[in-house]
Amino acid sequence: MTPRLLTTQEAAERLGLTPGSLQKLRWQDDGLPIFQQGLAVHYRLEDLEAFEQREVRNLLRQVLQHERPLPLIRAIARSLDVAVNTQGVESDPTVFKPAVREDLKPAPKVKAPMPMAEPKPQMPSLVSPPQDLSLQPNHAWYLVHTKGRQEDTAITNLQRQNFRCYMPMLYVEKVRRGKPAVVAEPMFPSYVFVQLDTSGQGQSWSPIRSTLGVRELVKFGGHPPKVDAELVNALHEREQLQQSNPQALFAAGDKVIITDGPFAGIEAIYQTTDAERRSMILLSMLNKPVPMRIEPGQLRKCG
Repeated sequence: MTPRLLTTQEAAERLGLTPGSLQKLRWQDDGLPIFQQGLAVHYRLEDLEAFEQREVRNLLRQVLQHERPLPLIRAIARSLDVAVNTQGVESDPTVFKPAVREDLKPAPKVKAPMPMAEPKPQMPSLVSPPQDLSLQPNHAWYLVHTKGRQEDTAITNLQRQNFRCYMPMLYVEKVRRGKPAVVAEPMFPSYVFVQLDTSGQGQSWSPIRSTLGVRELVKFGGHPPKVDAELVNALHEREQLQQSNPQALFAAGDKVIITDGPFAGIEAIYQTTDAERRSMILLSMLNKPVPMRIEPGQLRKCG
């Protein structure tokens, strides 16, 4: 079935963006893949829908990470002219139509619940590695050099041409909007593993260099070297282990410096993270260690 293609103007109108903003968006890490027909640039409807769903999940994740998510949800609902019933449940005015009861008084305002410990954010995945990394008959792993920050674009377009790809990921904790969050990053930026036919009678390698997002096939002395399949499997195993134990932003005993607030510029020793995901540090005041809680976004490692 031929995919539904939209022009740049149609795609921008669907996402509520200008064509210029849409062009900038597709060069980002989480950018949109494009489908080229000659010099014309098109977007697949399936890619736009996937992007919209991803943005909705990111928005919900950010809201749930807020210290008081329910008041924030109500504020968002009011700004979007969404009706809120007396029990604090948001609904669209065309769907939610409470029955009018003249004999009942308005329900009392419900006191906002005490904020609970925020759940650990789920780990995003820029590119899902194939479940089976075993080699196909007469195939071997090779290395592709992608354009800067376009690994995802290269993999998407290589897979559309039936090339099997794999990009090992690292899961690390970073500060996003002042809060710690686990993010996925390429283990080897600008490089992707791809399976290629070595018999000379199977799928041609020639489309690789002209694939969107690809710079070239890695070569030494003019010849592309094979990558040992055991090395690829070892990287995949390491990725799976590291995914369940991502690299923490700080470790106990790290020297940190406060970057904001009344104690800005003062060095401290990082201890741990409390139930509210605030950092516990020790300040040296009057030659005595003083414990203190602080937001992770107000700290950075020394050195």
